[in-house]
Amino acid sequence: MSELKTEEEQIEALKQWWKKYGTILLVAVVIVVGGYFGWQAWQRSQATHISEASALYQNLLQASGDLSDKDNQKTVAYISNQLEKDYSDTGYAMLGQLIAARLEVHNKDYDKAISDLEAAAKATDDASFKAIAYVRIARVLAQKADYAKALATLDKVTEPQFLAQREETAGDIYLLQGKRSEARAAYEKASKALGNKVQHPLLDIKLRDLVKG
Repeated sequence: MSELKTEEEQIEALKQWWKKYGTILLVAVVIVVGGYFGWQAWQRSQATHISEASALYQNLLQASGDLSDKDNQKTVAYISNQLEKDYSDTGYAMLGQLIAARLEVHNKDYDKAISDLEAAAKATDDASFKAIAYVRIARVLAQKADYAKALATLDKVTEPQFLAQREETAGDIYLLQGKRSEARAAYEKASKALGNKVQHPLLDIKLRDLVKG
């Protein structure tokens, strides 16, 4: 009898515990299970979101291959705007802004290109993207013959992996001003930054032309 009573007491205790804590336990289980499946759904949503942005960017790249075509220009303008509007949380939006600026340069809308590139650089913490944007801004400024500002913009490019690109761009700007010795020094820095293992035929040609001159 004592064992039966013990079991009855245990059952009664369990009933009392369930009455007191059962609802809380069920809610906790629902939250945990719901959270898990919610996380899975969110991950699937994010994967779809990035996949859509990637597909748009591929179409953008294809259209930007020939900016002389008016239809391609419309496509570039539309898709780059869509990426910025609906996919600003992905890297594809920033890449789209670079291509949009290329279109603006193609149409000689230099001020708009500079403004968009500056906004893109300001909107990101990615040092590499900032460096690419600043180099392109410097090149656009050079096309406007604003050489001093172009060189000052290059000073913002501090990432080591962009040193060669920065110096080559500086050399191009000096050459546009007729400053051959400064151009040569910049090209030599660019060549040194690349190292012996990296081939850059165009940079080699630029250096040879200055040596001959």
